[in-house]
Amino acid sequence: MKWIILVVSVFCMSNMPLKAHRYALLHRDKFPIGMWVTPPDSFRNDFHFKKLAECGLTFVNGFAPHENTTDEIIRALDLSAENDLLYFVNRASTHYAIVSYPENEVVPAQFVTGLEPFVSHPAFAGELLMDEPGKPLIKSVAAFVRVFEEHFKPKMWHVNLFPTYATGGIQTHSYEDYIDTWMAEVKPPCISYDSYPLLASGGIIDDYYYNLDLIRKKALQFRIPFWTFIQTLSISRTPGVPDKREPSREDIRWQVWSNLAFGAKGIQYFCYWTPGSATEVFTDALISRDGNETVRYKVVQQLNKEVQAIGRKVLGSDPVGVMQIASEPYPLYDAALDTFGPVSRLSGDDVIAGCFQDEGGKSQLLVCPLRPDRGAALTVHFDRKKGSVVLSQGETSNRVAFKKGRLDLKIMAGDAVLIEFSE
Repeated sequence: MKWIILVVSVFCMSNMPLKAHRYALLHRDKFPIGMWVTPPDSFRNDFHFKKLAECGLTFVNGFAPHENTTDEIIRALDLSAENDLLYFVNRASTHYAIVSYPENEVVPAQFVTGLEPFVSHPAFAGELLMDEPGKPLIKSVAAFVRVFEEHFKPKMWHVNLFPTYATGGIQTHSYEDYIDTWMAEVKPPCISYDSYPLLASGGIIDDYYYNLDLIRKKALQFRIPFWTFIQTLSISRTPGVPDKREPSREDIRWQVWSNLAFGAKGIQYFCYWTPGSATEVFTDALISRDGNETVRYKVVQQLNKEVQAIGRKVLGSDPVGVMQIASEPYPLYDAALDTFGPVSRLSGDDVIAGCFQDEGGKSQLLVCPLRPDRGAALTVHFDRKKGSVVLSQGETSNRVAFKKGRLDLKIMAGDAVLIEFSE
């Protein structure tokens, strides 16, 4: 859901170089962290772009309603470069060009010409071509993707897709058909989608984990990364969709860790700046409409430091599946794993555990509570009596020995633990 359908020992890892990998997009030494809704015209200045960087963001999704002239886009690019941010240009003209193609066959040439003023800028990451296209638009998007790749490689194009619950938006008989058509027609280097799970009535949407698992499986099949969006505000009056609550600290943190547990290789916050309300109604995001920090800004700022420490460790690893302990399991697309690597089973409170394997064949397990409002006491059972693992929580890591074939953990609500196995 978007405000407007637009025309994607103790030691610390934070300063270690990131190994080049097919999942590490944007050619940076950081885990990709982006946002939606930029500072509007009167706030497009160094102070507010510096705050973007201080929040721990690494890239900016341009926002066509705010940057709607060439000069405004160039100003945003300049400010991004000054604050070590990459920037995806977003133009309303591109949205309309895709919608009017192929009836208007001249538009791809105009698309190229219109992008040329920006491509040599050091902050230019690529273009956010469109938000949430339905299936009937996929062939047109694919045509523009081919034009972009022909003229602007190695820069990145970006398109964000619908979630499972947007049954009217996908305009096809099933979500899997929507994603399969996208993969076959567009052949993307990355999948980006949004799913906002925090219900105003309490709890989370039933298909949240199913959506994550389906995208994980499709991305793994094609060996590409996927990016997701994180809900930072309440959303109401979206046609056909239940209202979403204002997130707590734990709600925001749980979203990020659960996305990473399924293998997300980049996260984006919806929203950074609070959007205006029209048909849909929004409360404050990280920054209010008058430019002030909300309580969620510092929550996300700290969380992003932890994401860099832990997310970088799993960025180069394949998300091969998940384990789920649940008194009432959530549906998944693929079957949950019972064992993984040296882990013979998990026992204890409800958790979701992402199972990863790096290029050297070593296993990793990223575990977080199954629901945002609960912590979890967990026992990891091993196929051997003793050994050691590296545990990462927050920004630090420790090597921990286990005996009697088990390791007991306690994970607070909104937290996660990464377990790295040496064999």
